[in-house]
Amino acid sequence: MKAIRALRAYLMAGLVAILCPLAAAAQTPPVTQGAPSGSLVVRVVLVATDHTLKPIPRHAFRIVPDGGGAPIDARTDFEGTFTQALAPGSYRLQSPRPVTFVGTDYTWDLPFTIEAGAQMHLDLSNDNATASAASPGQGSLEGSEGEGDLYRRLSPGVFKVVADDGHGSGFLIAQEGLIVTNHHVIADATYIAVLVDSRSKHAAVVLAEDAARDIAILRVHPDVVADRPVLQLAPDAADAPAVAVGDKVLAIGSPLTTDTIMTMGLVSKVEADAIFSDVSINPGNSGGPLFDAKGRVVGINTFGLGGDTGQGISGIVRIQRAADAIASARARLDQSAPPDPRKLPVEDPYRFDPEALRDLAVARAPEPDKYHLEAGKLDLYIVTPVLLANTVVMAEREAAEGRAKRRKEKQPDPQDNPGQQFYAWQKDTDNFRPVVRIVARPETKVKMGSALLGVLSYTFKTDFEKMELKRGGMVIEPIHPGRVKQVVNIEGAATMKDIAYFGYYEYAPEAFEGTVPLTLTVWEQGLETPKVIALTPEMAAMISGDFAPYLEHRRTAATP
Repeated sequence: MKAIRALRAYLMAGLVAILCPLAAAAQTPPVTQGAPSGSLVVRVVLVATDHTLKPIPRHAFRIVPDGGGAPIDARTDFEGTFTQALAPGSYRLQSPRPVTFVGTDYTWDLPFTIEAGAQMHLDLSNDNATASAASPGQGSLEGSEGEGDLYRRLSPGVFKVVADDGHGSGFLIAQEGLIVTNHHVIADATYIAVLVDSRSKHAAVVLAEDAARDIAILRVHPDVVADRPVLQLAPDAADAPAVAVGDKVLAIGSPLTTDTIMTMGLVSKVEADAIFSDVSINPGNSGGPLFDAKGRVVGINTFGLGGDTGQGISGIVRIQRAADAIASARARLDQSAPPDPRKLPVEDPYRFDPEALRDLAVARAPEPDKYHLEAGKLDLYIVTPVLLANTVVMAEREAAEGRAKRRKEKQPDPQDNPGQQFYAWQKDTDNFRPVVRIVARPETKVKMGSALLGVLSYTFKTDFEKMELKRGGMVIEPIHPGRVKQVVNIEGAATMKDIAYFGYYEYAPEAFEGTVPLTLTVWEQGLETPKVIALTPEMAAMISGDFAPYLEHRRTAATP
């Protein structure tokens, strides 16, 4: 890893060396006609207590001409150096913000003179700096702790936050179990849980929320996080931001289908309410912490901008914006009991082998109609990885048959063999999870009178409230109980403008194994009497058969 990091630094240094003369030329002040300019070459290296040398990259300096004139801003490259062309004269080199290194703040304010056609070399070090004890406020934070060390130290305090319709990230700010996240992660949620790790999920409650600033403070039982680090919040004030443009930042969270990964970037812009950076933030990162190079939380990762033709930039709510919500949550700690610390069901880490799943889907050839149930005004769809895989394969097969028919061939081209494009589907590991998904979708109806006007207008018949699966009379707790808001706004020959709640529940496949009777109870919103559906033994066998490799894996793992 050190070799890779060194190679990356070397390559980046080469790139900067190519670009620096162009940047320097762009910043060079006008030179008197006929008077050749000189140049300043600066190298910044600090010496650690063990006598190792540390170049200081991406640190800002200001060159101030004596006797007036516009100051010139410069920044060191990844090797801790910069070169600046200057007109002959006297100057001062100043560092507007300190470098913090091994607990000490270093700043420089040095005079120098540029002679026509000559280079002036300045080596900045501990010896010619003004040193003071590191302040907790500002500074370009060039610490002695590497990125890998930061990740190992900080990531145990960052969690996945799960709500009805998805997940985000959150981080621990108090040993009493306070966790900061974005408000939009848990907005309108009836189910909130925190995955402390892949095998430990616990109930969480909202203790304080600030929708306008997109902040929510959750609470879990203190025992759940007793061995987890409380993350330090950086001092951040409106007139003294915790970071500045060019500072290195790190984000930790659980984007997309991943768990707790780190990305790095530089601060691009700092505004009153937000930080903008090129650090990568994707769906699922929302609510996670943005750290400075000392490992202090400077912001809450919230949204991405652009990215259709490039990486785009990310928006981060400044940590000072969470101060009111945090104070409110602390004030309410004694007013209610913490949630139950017991572990909630989680999915098994097993994942289907993609090729084996494709072959199983082709062999079983599941019929979608057999996975459909009706519960009053709700349609229920039971979804398994085999059913999803077969849908992909069949779509390819139908496309191949259509091409053969168009070309008047009796058999599809062998190169159009179904399953070859299946590999694109493999990119989403969510497709290979060993869970039975039950989706409850409200039925639709045509509005009275719309057909007479020549435009069909649809609306939903009801809303989903909740469901319950019983095995032999015993309630099976779902891995994920989701009640998800769906907004539909379609205009055209068929028009639909409505909002409805769908159900999205996940269960362990073991619940469907064997011959124990299964019943599914489904509630529509506003109706006291639910619909009770008995799953036939054939349907239960069909579902468990789709999970045969997983169930065999479980039996093998349980064998001593």
